[in-house]
Amino acid sequence: MKLITRLSGICLLLALSLSSCTGMAGNDARRFDWWESSRQYVETEFGRIAVVERGRGPVAVYLHGFPLNAWHWRNQLEDLSDIRRGIAIDLMGLGYTEIAADQDLRFSTQADMVLATLDAMGVREFDLIGNDSGGGIAQLIVAKAPNRVRSLVISNADVHDNWPPQALSTVHDLATQGQMDDVLQAYMHDVDSARNGLAALVYEDPQYVTAALLTTYTEPLLRTATSREAVNRYIASQDNSETVAIKPQLEAYDRPTLIMWGTDDVFFDVEWAYWLQSTIPGTYAVVEMPGARLFLSEERAEDVNILLRAHFKHLDVDRSGLGPEIISGQSMPDLRARQRPNDWMSRW
Repeated sequence: MKLITRLSGICLLLALSLSSCTGMAGNDARRFDWWESSRQYVETEFGRIAVVERGRGPVAVYLHGFPLNAWHWRNQLEDLSDIRRGIAIDLMGLGYTEIAADQDLRFSTQADMVLATLDAMGVREFDLIGNDSGGGIAQLIVAKAPNRVRSLVISNADVHDNWPPQALSTVHDLATQGQMDDVLQAYMHDVDSARNGLAALVYEDPQYVTAALLTTYTEPLLRTATSREAVNRYIASQDNSETVAIKPQLEAYDRPTLIMWGTDDVFFDVEWAYWLQSTIPGTYAVVEMPGARLFLSEERAEDVNILLRAHFKHLDVDRSGLGPEIISGQSMPDLRARQRPNDWMSRW
């Protein structure tokens, strides 16, 4: 039996009031003063892969979406650094990763890149966390190397045949025409336009997006002709046949899997959280976040991190099942009473 939890949002209102959102931008420079010095480049056959690493303990790998980079996971790397060695990877075509002009950017190749990067870093087994296109790539990693993925966490992501989403058709058209980089450049110089445009679709409060945040995400994409062209290819090359083909592998993955989903996502409806639940036998919980949108890992970082900490803590301490945990003031029922047959978690 699987747990379905809906977050009330009471705690979120305190954490994500307008004052705290605007304060976050001002505090980022101090809170994350370790960030730039923690970026390293890993040499692989796919290029020089930009990686930010923080913390100690078992490895947790974080994969972002479009048009972001590892900065998307800054709160997770910082707040969970006491229990996880967090590794956030800039995907090919995004962030600071450096690739050749003809590098294949399809999701299956991105998955190969992540595995090669971890090989080069001496990482064998890891927890895997993915959002947006990073969540789609995470599923492909599970299909390619299930024994290396200790556990899986997916939030609002490309799933099966639900992508590229219809709501992203304009972005897809711009990318196909080689113009998405120009749009991002315009956004970087006009924060109000960005808030009224793409940001209004991916953030529940577009005011979360500041000029500094726009620069962090868009500046590395515009630094060279190759990086600008890669931005367009990242979107234009998307093909859901890659995720459709791996359904049998997902159906065989029985390691602990947590699904988190913002219910106000215009791209990926919450029905896809339950598609994953019904497909991946290791899924022990689906947690809905009412009102949250695509980039909930940033906007609702406090609640996401409570969930991740509970996930990591009980994997490390108690492999017979997840114990009670407080989530936004609500208690998650004890899942030991809801064990799958054959002691599914201890088999992992």
